[in-house]
Amino acid sequence: MKLLVKYAKTIGVFVGGILILSLIFSILGYFNLLGSGLKSIMAIIIMILFFLFIGYKYGQNTEQKGYLEGIKIGFLLIITLVLINLLFYQTGFSFERFIYYTVLILSSVFGSMLGINKKKKN
Repeated sequence: MKLLVKYAKTIGVFVGGILILSLIFSILGYFNLLGSGLKSIMAIIIMILFFLFIGYKYGQNTEQKGYLEGIKIGFLLIITLVLINLLFYQTGFSFERFIYYTVLILSSVFGSMLGINKKKKN
């Protein structure tokens, strides 16, 4: 049950982060402060950093094999992201999206490995 609550909190933080980023990018787009190319590049970089941060936090909470925790949480967040894209944007699956999702999973794995190595030893 603890594991399920832990994953539910992570998905909640993830969806909340996506909503906040969407709001920020919508405001920036409304006032024409960013071009579409720069906005898409910033969105990719922010998502990579977001996955890295979540993986880092998971790595700090695990005892061993941080890469497995990173893979698990990365796949869970990717499934959530795919469902959001299918429900709200009706976007199909393409090779570019596959590469994007793979990079996001790898950043989660890398963050988890960093988190387990930077964990405070008692």
